[in-house]
Amino acid sequence: MEEVLTVLATEEYCTLLCVRADGVAPVVDLAPWTDMANLRRRAQRLLAEHASCEAVELWRDGAMIERVVRA
Repeated sequence: MEEVLTVLATEEYCTLLCVRADGVAPVVDLAPWTDMANLRRRAQRLLAEHASCEAVELWRDGAMIERVVRA
């Protein structure tokens, strides 16, 4: 039997895309919606883990809300 992930409509999520210079997003992370400071810290951790990525885009409801670039 295959496991299925169910996202409850009552919970809100943010999608973090680790983006390379060529525009490809090899890493996608789904995070519970919290305050922006927590999401920025998570984006910085993703950049530290994935050296090929130059930025992390934070998306919510089909719109990019912020782009965190490598310092």
